[in-house]
Amino acid sequence: MIKIAPFSARSARWEGWERPGRAARRATPFHGLAAGLGVGLPLLLGLLSGRPDRGTLAAIGAYLIAVAAPTGPYEARARSMAEFIVVVAVGGGLGGLLAPFPWAVVAVITATVAGAVLLGQVKPVPEFAVLFTAVRPPPTHPLENMALMALGGLWVAAILLSPWPFRRLRPLGEALGAVAGAVAAMLDAAAAGLREPATGAAGWEDRRRKAAAAMRKAATTYSLFLSGQPDAPNARPQRLLDGFRRMIHRTVGLEAQIRALTAGGALPESVPDAWRSETVAAIGALAAEARRLSADLEGARPPSGGGSAPMSPDLADQAEDVWRAAGDDRDGLLNAALTDEITRTVDRLHSTLESARGAFADRSPPGPAVRVRPVARAADAVAEVRHRSALFQQAMRVALMVGLAMTISTAFRIRHGQWMAMTVLVTLHATYGETMSRVGQRVAGSAVGCLIAAVVLALTPSRPHAALAMTLFAVVAFTLRPLGYTYWNVFVTPLSLMLMDLSFLADWSIALRRILLIAAGGAIALVGTRVLWPRQAAREVPGRVDEVLSACADLTRAAAAVAEGEASRLPDGPLAATRKAIDGLADLRTRMENEPDHDPGQIERLTTLVEACGRIRDRLIAVAGTTGVTSGPRNPVARVLDRTADAIDNAAAPSGGFEVSGPLDDLDERLAREAHRRRPAHALPDRTVRGLAATRRTLDGLIDDVDDLVGAVSAMPRP
Repeated sequence: MIKIAPFSARSARWEGWERPGRAARRATPFHGLAAGLGVGLPLLLGLLSGRPDRGTLAAIGAYLIAVAAPTGPYEARARSMAEFIVVVAVGGGLGGLLAPFPWAVVAVITATVAGAVLLGQVKPVPEFAVLFTAVRPPPTHPLENMALMALGGLWVAAILLSPWPFRRLRPLGEALGAVAGAVAAMLDAAAAGLREPATGAAGWEDRRRKAAAAMRKAATTYSLFLSGQPDAPNARPQRLLDGFRRMIHRTVGLEAQIRALTAGGALPESVPDAWRSETVAAIGALAAEARRLSADLEGARPPSGGGSAPMSPDLADQAEDVWRAAGDDRDGLLNAALTDEITRTVDRLHSTLESARGAFADRSPPGPAVRVRPVARAADAVAEVRHRSALFQQAMRVALMVGLAMTISTAFRIRHGQWMAMTVLVTLHATYGETMSRVGQRVAGSAVGCLIAAVVLALTPSRPHAALAMTLFAVVAFTLRPLGYTYWNVFVTPLSLMLMDLSFLADWSIALRRILLIAAGGAIALVGTRVLWPRQAAREVPGRVDEVLSACADLTRAAAAVAEGEASRLPDGPLAATRKAIDGLADLRTRMENEPDHDPGQIERLTTLVEACGRIRDRLIAVAGTTGVTSGPRNPVARVLDRTADAIDNAAAPSGGFEVSGPLDDLDERLAREAHRRRPAHALPDRTVRGLAATRRTLDGLIDDVDDLVGAVSAMPRP
């Protein structure tokens, strides 16, 4: 214990130094500067022209567009911001028109909230546009409101889009680079599992999820570049995406093979340490090359050229030596097969990475295009209403609670009562736990922000000083926004407070009143989560479980088709469906955990099911990618997979039986027969024997995972 303490202290000090560095990398100073200029210039022009009220309206438009500013390709950003500018202008005009009629504002805000949530609008820009203008003393005609807010939005949009000519492909490059970096992290985890079998591949599941998420984001980003152009002539990014997809699948297979080889917590004695050292070094070189490719794609430095060194010939020779030393011993044969397959997988990963670098060398950029799909979005919203989906329930929940907050404010004529509605709007989530967390951050951050605003306004009570303070708050708030919701609230609260009303510049009672109103809004949000459609997540369990079982069974049958030679590889459809089903079940489990008085046993069963399905998917990828596993009809591997698919399909049946001893015995007999018949002394076995032997231990792990799956499902309460 004494020896560990200095290391722990060093680790703590290192973590202390690393935390500010991570925060600095996540901060967005350009966005902060753009928001500051977007808000500050209209305020300055309003002061110089003697019409600060008009300058404030334009600043509100700029602020809302800065809040809504999307990421992704600049063409998509421009389209999205154009849509938001129209929404902000219409909302500003509507708010000014309804300002003399408080009850009309209540009805319109409630309807706007419901529509925005149903249409998938995460950022509350339409609602804020109406609220910000409806609660202000209307300085101009509603049409002038629209024009001023639109001009403010156009101004900040022009600033945010100013790098477009110079950084047009940067979002796509960053998305592709993130995939390459995630692949490198997966390779590091796989190498760690081979280097230290006792600890396994540390953080493997987390790195695998991040790689899948990065892959989806990159595919989405590329689709925005080529929206409406499915037959685009330039396919360089698509070649990179295809290469990264193969690398992810092969790395998943590599980790599953390493896990099977080191299932006993140590490297088998028949496998030499020299082979392990060479393999770990080769995987590390692949990870380093993937990181270089990531840096090149992200534009962190000029293209480095070159490529990873080819795999050492000694590695393949050592794998063959393991085969020759195995003899007819069953365990030795299986260890040799896995050693050989890991070596081949590393070689295939090297080839795939070289192909990706070759695609990157083609510098011709893709041609972008964008399109608007309002009809499709409206149709999706109608479908959500028709099916009374979870999104529909959330839309109704938020709309009703916002309407309640506005009703209380209007009925009792509470000054600045809109802060209750704003708090409900930004804190009410689908589960009690999420809402509680959000309310706590909102109340704490806003309380500090209100106090800061009161101090600043007390020290600088004139309008020019207030305009300067708002500009600085905008810069800091939007710079720190990615660091967390609390930081964002601390600095955006005084900004929005002053944008809505500067009539009482130094009244401390207003700051205290707003803190109380924010707390009241948080209480309304918590009540809404508990009263309206509570514990809805638990009702989704049977459907989600059926979905994930069906997806895993389909993927297992697809792997059986590969083993029988009916397909060359696992199709993308079953893989995508399995990933979606697993992610959906994991999200459902998280939502259930966030509900009060949840069933810990059910949460544990869902966790077991999610983890088992993830391992089943990984092992199926490994089996389907094993060299030589295909051996035609009556393939014992295919028969095991067919039985496994049936067991997954019938996991919820009362019997819950799972018996594959017959096909496994056939596989063992065939391996023994092939080894005796085709293997003279010191000769290498043929491809079929290698493939069947390499899958044997992976199938053992697959069967254990299916047992876990069946046990978790059969223990769940019957609907």
